Amino acid sequence: MQGLARTSDSKPRLLFVDDEQRVLNSMRVMFRRNFDLFLASHGAEALDIVREQDIDVIVADHRMPQMTGVEVLSAVRALSPRTVRILLTGYADLDAVEGSINDSEVFRFLTKPCAPDQLRATVELAASVARETRNSITSPGEEDNLIDIGEPLAEDIALVEDAAGPEAAAATAATAANAAATQQQETALAEQAHEKTTVLEEAPVPAAEPAETIAQPGTGDGFGVIVFTDDEHVLESVKNAARGRVPIYHARTIVKVVNFLVVHRPGVLITDISDDKTTIQAVTAQLKEYLPELVTIAISQHRDVLDMVWLINHGQIFRFLRKPLSAGRCAVSLQSALQHHRELLKNPELLKRHEVEESGTVSFIDGVKDKLRSVKELWAPS
Repeated sequence: MQGLARTSDSKPRLLFVDDEQRVLNSMRVMFRRNFDLFLASHGAEALDIVREQDIDVIVADHRMPQMTGVEVLSAVRALSPRTVRILLTGYADLDAVEGSINDSEVFRFLTKPCAPDQLRATVELAASVARETRNSITSPGEEDNLIDIGEPLAEDIALVEDAAGPEAAAATAATAANAAATQQQETALAEQAHEKTTVLEEAPVPAAEPAETIAQPGTGDGFGVIVFTDDEHVLESVKNAARGRVPIYHARTIVKVVNFLVVHRPGVLITDISDDKTTIQAVTAQLKEYLPELVTIAISQHRDVLDMVWLINHGQIFRFLRKPLSAGRCAVSLQSALQHHRELLKNPELLKRHEVEESGTVSFIDGVKDKLRSVKELWAPS
């Protein structure tokens, strides 16, 4: 590709995708001076450009004919993982917001009309992130074997196909061919694992202990999951998804979430935002701001556009799952989240891709910074 040969002082490559010509004209005026600018009026054209050029940032409108913005960005994620993805839409589309999290893994979600200063600042930040992390990105699924919570059930495979489109479906074809033969065996294993899974319930941590002593019980490899909920069905669904192969730490309070992070250093947080959502969303965002290595899956029984957009831009949530949780969908998301955490530990420069906007909420972090600092230090490469 031509872009691979460019020098570090060349302009960042920016691609806008929108079916309205007037919008593309505005983008040309706004960005042509500081970016090597590409414009596309539909998804297929955008994907052709991505195949031929090394694009740093893509901004896609969602409501377009033939291919939606989410579909375009999901395909770009597979074709060019290093390209930072931004979704821009003028519609309160719940499916678009959820897809931008689960399928496209967008860096930011912007709503029209977007103030020029906000759009420019977001694109410039995305371009800087793309340049700084260009050598650290692996293709989706490239290192999946590092984290294994069991062969996927047939349900898991169907969910992956539905969520990620034909390219991801082709990647799972071989597994799908064997799914029918293994389904009964795996179901039995899942049932056995459900009986064996140990859930560590809110173990107390002496607040006065020094950080290095508190950390001793943990393994430090990020291979564990905190489930922050009062909903027993959520806990049972995560246990079924983990199949006894991943430590599960159940917390009902924010204090216990912090304690588990300090003691066991699990890399994934599953947080239930159904109740007291304002507080829990604020905590989720602040934890991500201070511990960007922590991979967050948000769950709720309802979807709210403003809440979900806020969690993308301020909390960089990795997945959004709706209640009642399916063990299959949860298993797919959990395995991806664990792998993503390992990749962040292996390549700390990737943390720049998870920078969040300041939440502007009252912070609880100040009171527990010393404890959380020990987590950051133990996650750091030796």
